[in-house]
Amino acid sequence: MDQQTRQVIKFTIALVCFILALAGVVGLAYKIFRPEGWLVQAVSRVWDLQLNYSILTIPVLIGVFLLGKALFSGVLEKKSKFGNFMTYAFMALGLYFIVRVLFFDGV
Repeated sequence: MDQQTRQVIKFTIALVCFILALAGVVGLAYKIFRPEGWLVQAVSRVWDLQLNYSILTIPVLIGVFLLGKALFSGVLEKKSKFGNFMTYAFMALGLYFIVRVLFFDGV
């Protein structure tokens, strides 16, 4: 293969990866923020919870805080390939949403 063909192949692969990741982000955002989406369901469930279940939110909030601190401090960057994993996860989600829209009843 010559150099120009390799560049075209690399560009095509990068474009497909970008489109898949973008479709994953957009599809996930749609699932979360649509009128009957996951955010509305989560808020309504939390609103309906009784005081007994509110004690369970403390460990969850601590876990979310520790995960956020690890993500934004760069701890996971040095020890793992977390960014690559997230990119591949969004690409897989994008493929899922694209297949679902094209061959099934929609998102």
